[in-house]
Amino acid sequence: MSDRIDLNFYFRSSAEFPSGSSNQASVKMNEARLELRGDITPDLSFRVRYRLYRGFAGNSFDNAPSALDHANVTYQFGKEKKWHLTAGKQAANVGSWEADTNPTFEYQYTEFVGRQLNLFLLALELGYEVTDNHSIQLQLHNTYNQDFNTTYTSAGYAANGLEPAKTPFGLYVTWLGNMFDNRWQTFYSYNISQFAEDKTDHAVSIANKVVLDRFNAYLDLHSATLSVDYPNIGSPAINNYLAASPAFAPTFQQDINYKSAILRVDYEFIPKWFITAKGFYQTASHRENNDIGDNFRKHYGYWAGIEYKPVANQDMRLFTYYYFNTTRYNDLVAETNPNQKLHLFAVGVLYFVNIF
Repeated sequence: MSDRIDLNFYFRSSAEFPSGSSNQASVKMNEARLELRGDITPDLSFRVRYRLYRGFAGNSFDNAPSALDHANVTYQFGKEKKWHLTAGKQAANVGSWEADTNPTFEYQYTEFVGRQLNLFLLALELGYEVTDNHSIQLQLHNTYNQDFNTTYTSAGYAANGLEPAKTPFGLYVTWLGNMFDNRWQTFYSYNISQFAEDKTDHAVSIANKVVLDRFNAYLDLHSATLSVDYPNIGSPAINNYLAASPAFAPTFQQDINYKSAILRVDYEFIPKWFITAKGFYQTASHRENNDIGDNFRKHYGYWAGIEYKPVANQDMRLFTYYYFNTTRYNDLVAETNPNQKLHLFAVGVLYFVNIF
């Protein structure tokens, strides 16, 4: 029996002062998660992580609550234990350093992680360590945590003749690499999935990270073409534009392409003091309707902040940052959808603690 058991607490809270789409200041609980993980034997491990601020009702498709990030077991096998199999609720194996970063330190997520991506899902992952620095994984997963009918009903949309996929699954193919003594790390993935019958989605993610002694940076690039826009990011704006058409019923639009570019840098400019900054640019295009066309919706913004780490051997920091984002609409869609923007100033404390 192995005795490696870890109990971790993720915490971040801040006083936030927004303006733009909201003008009400408040003290927010940004992160509060509990995690238990460990090795039962040298070949068998487990991981469970809960968000303490999410609902505990089971999702309609996978029966897992949205509060549950992880509930899985991993078995290592084969010669030199280079193979592993992970089963249960787990993170999507998508090429995204933003999603992979400890959530305590990721102050604001982009729409890619926060809205577009089904980040925590029920899956089976098979991985192989090709060398000490390179591995590949195949992850078979549920496309979405809610079923087809629940998703449409919750949005109040008409299915317009679409039916649930008989196999609403997806497959991630992923490469993780380390080069130059771990200074350059890669996280690339391709995903194919189905939500509706005879409708197939494709996504590609290319994520690179640079890790130096006092400087870290990542650049994530994503492109996804969704045959049915079940994340419902671009559809509301198109529905607003089409609402004047006779007998129009709002629905998830088809053949929507999302692109994202996300850059983050962190620099310890003097001992215990850090500069952190993140910028992003995201677009939505309608591949089926040329009148709406490319980049009908643009979402972009940034944050910049300072962190102070008072205790050298603890992941506890005092922080402050400024955050800005805006959503802008183009061409015909702009006629019925006003642009939006948000300014936010925050000051707070974060702490990631390994309790034991």
